[in-house]
Amino acid sequence: MRNLKFELFDNSGLPSDSRVLMFYCFDSDDNLPRSGILHYHLGEGRFLGPQRDQELKAAALDFLGRCGRLPATTG
Repeated sequence: MRNLKFELFDNSGLPSDSRVLMFYCFDSDDNLPRSGILHYHLGEGRFLGPQRDQELKAAALDFLGRCGRLPATTG
């Protein structure tokens, strides 16, 4: 994945305290543009919908953490 970018979609109509929608786009290793939407359920701590590439999900979680959209963990 090259040129990976995320953008939050906060006007989705979903409650923002429980769910996050985000757009993603990147160039594949074959130089093909790829894009889509990830739906993350905060309460369940997982992505909903079709299974995604682990590298993409890890990058998305990092992005959500840097944006302050993941709940703080206690421990």
